[in-house]
Amino acid sequence: MSSNENSGQSNGDRTESRRAYLHRLGAVGLLAGVAGVSATGRASGTPGVTGARGVSVTDAGRTLVEDVSRLELGEGLAGIENGDSVQLQATQAAVESNSSPSVVNVQSDLGVEPESDDVWGAIYEHYSSFQPTQRCHKYVIPCGTWHVETDSIHLDAHEYFGVVGDPYAVLRVTDPDVDLLTFVGSSDDSLPHAQRTEMKDLRVDIRGDVDAGIGRWYTYGYGHVENVEIRGRRDRRNPEYGGDRHTLKLSAIRPEATNVARNVRFNHGDTAYSEAAGPGHAIPFSAEPPHVGTNIWERCQATGFLDNGFYVSTSTGRNLIVSCLARNNAGANIRLGPDDVVLNSRIVMDAQPEQPWTGLWLQNGGGQSVMGLRCESTIQKSTEILRCTQDGPATISDLHIEDGGNGGRAIRIQTSGDGRTVFENCSIVDRTTPTAADYAVYVRSSRVTFRDCRFDVASQTGVDRNAIIVHSPSAPVDQLTIDDCEISADDVSLRFARNGADHNVTGTILRSRVTSDSGTTLSRVLWTGNRHYSPVALNGSQDDWQGDFNWGVDL
Repeated sequence: MSSNENSGQSNGDRTESRRAYLHRLGAVGLLAGVAGVSATGRASGTPGVTGARGVSVTDAGRTLVEDVSRLELGEGLAGIENGDSVQLQATQAAVESNSSPSVVNVQSDLGVEPESDDVWGAIYEHYSSFQPTQRCHKYVIPCGTWHVETDSIHLDAHEYFGVVGDPYAVLRVTDPDVDLLTFVGSSDDSLPHAQRTEMKDLRVDIRGDVDAGIGRWYTYGYGHVENVEIRGRRDRRNPEYGGDRHTLKLSAIRPEATNVARNVRFNHGDTAYSEAAGPGHAIPFSAEPPHVGTNIWERCQATGFLDNGFYVSTSTGRNLIVSCLARNNAGANIRLGPDDVVLNSRIVMDAQPEQPWTGLWLQNGGGQSVMGLRCESTIQKSTEILRCTQDGPATISDLHIEDGGNGGRAIRIQTSGDGRTVFENCSIVDRTTPTAADYAVYVRSSRVTFRDCRFDVASQTGVDRNAIIVHSPSAPVDQLTIDDCEISADDVSLRFARNGADHNVTGTILRSRVTSDSGTTLSRVLWTGNRHYSPVALNGSQDDWQGDFNWGVDL
């Protein structure tokens, strides 16, 4: 209130009538959500009206007006009886209308026409016209094709920003200077910030002499991308119009922040430049520092990229990759960091990429979990389908590898640290066409467990393909556990080519030979309850073995 309203003047000294003044007071209450104003006296039974004998209006005990017979309340206020007084409170409708996003139709509200105007520029102009705490808008784009000519709109701070197709819309990038559609928030957690951000039901068309990514999002609270796809191949390395390196990068910048990407599809890949290595090409999905929260990637697809598929290994935040498909990507199709999870997903390699590739790479940190992953390859490889180089514990369960290609390995385990890498209920069917004898599985670090796993290795040429070799180029390999497995290969099921201690091989079917190299010392080995269908040729020395109850061999 003004100083005059706080003075002792009576309302009768004003040019404004008492009723008009109260009506205006109600309007102010609606806009500001004022509560705690009371009308003393007895209220009448008329809806939206309070009346009494000598009703007075007070604020915090100070009388504003007296002898009022009628109060008209707007839709945002309600009169609540409280003994001899009536409290004016904001209605639920007013509270909801104040927090729910305002719907902005880009055509009817912003005047944008399809296939002519810059819809992205119009959205950003409207967004920028509000203060950060007043930005709470859902921009609805009707069905049709809409031009994007504004580069990387910076959605720095808002309560809510959403852009959705109704029911589905095409955003066609028409300006070669557009490198990225959206840049959300900032990498630090200072306020104001991007609280909630959504993008849904859109196709981004980058065909022609253009290239662009979807966004780099630094989320303070919640981010949501759903039913979004790119039509056209990325051309990140193009010297004239190459776009942003990231196609969709999600970083939750607080531990409690969450991003969800659901049914996001980037299946046209990136253009290969023969003189350039894989790094520097476009990355389809990524989470990088300062990501410390949680990303959920659900039913997303990446095909034909040269700089990884799901690249989430470098941050400390968590990533859950659920029911996703990575296909024909160079680098690593899925690349995990600390505490990341892969659940019921698939990797397919049926077209040769321009760069070396691996399927799943457990790279940094520890605590990774893989629960249901199918990997299929019919092509040449120089590395491995599954690579474990993490420096902590990891669990891989329900993994199935079907390798019908050539070269390389199915699995290589070469970790650091003291964590255990555990494989449970996994299977390898190796039907490769080798030109030199090799092994499907390399165990190059200690504390590896295979439990209830099946290795079925059979060369499709005259060259032997063997199953598991235990070998490190430098240090001994200790504490290998093989329990309740079945191992079959052309010649060798299991070979020890490096000193080691405290191995446990129990309850396992070994259909091919077991060997150790000359000069290899194996100490304190538990070898019990196994079935051998081929000879055992242990060279070197065996110290303090326990080898009872084996079938087909006497150790």
